Amino acid sequence: MRKLKKSTYGFIFAIIVLVIALGITLYLGLSGWFYSNVTKLESDMQLGQTVNLSLTGNETEAVSFTVSGAYLPGHNLQQYVNVTNESDKPLYVRAKAFIFSYSLGDTKVELGISEHWTENGEYYYFDEPVEVSNKIAVSSYVKLLEDEFYDSQKSYVLTIVVEGLDASLNRAEIWGY
Repeated sequence: MRKLKKSTYGFIFAIIVLVIALGITLYLGLSGWFYSNVTKLESDMQLGQTVNLSLTGNETEAVSFTVSGAYLPGHNLQQYVNVTNESDKPLYVRAKAFIFSYSLGDTKVELGISEHWTENGEYYYFDEPVEVSNKIAVSSYVKLLEDEFYDSQKSYVLTIVVEGLDASLNRAEIWGY
């Protein structure tokens, strides 16, 4: 039997270490150790926190929340949303809210608005232009519709969309209201 050279011992050691590392990696990969199932959805936005949006002209701002399907139809979910006009001219403002799910698509949700808002179709329109640097309340709560039922085992995405339009433009021609 032939004697091995000293330089060959380093290669054999490296091969053994790599085979062991490959075996451990395969075992951990097949056992699911590298994968995690996260059931708690983390978001910067928590339902119930006050949200302040800013409009700087003809634009749209939206905020989305993850909502559990365990809420009953007709339930009020406390959600304060405010909008500030940060443009250099007055703006018309409109808003809408909906819940999205893969199976149901978009489902309208009722906003808890003040008497200065008018509902027309799927949108709520603020009655007068919002002056420069003024802040208005869009909603104090979101109400699930009475005839919509959700799966308590699933989560849904609640989105509130706020749109601004320069008050010098014809909103009836552009928005249809």
